[in-house]
Amino acid sequence: MYIKDHIVRIENIKTLHALDAVNINHKVIALFMTCEGIPLKEFEVSAILNSFDSLGSKKIPSKKVQALLKAKQLSEDDDTFPCPV
Repeated sequence: MYIKDHIVRIENIKTLHALDAVNINHKVIALFMTCEGIPLKEFEVSAILNSFDSLGSKKIPSKKVQALLKAKQLSEDDDTFPCPV
């Protein structure tokens, strides 16, 4: 599954989470998001919500986070690397 064009905006993820919190069927959530211009299917809503819920469940050492951020910055500054996905 590709991350949909606008689903990366935190407001949309919060909307999905809020609708799920009040036990609205994922098929209905998918239809609502499609009407809002973000075509989603029921299984994609479930996958996004499951991924969202698992975020933050495991913490990594700050040293590793700093190394990842530095590597990202280095790749952004270097024009010889291909564009990241």
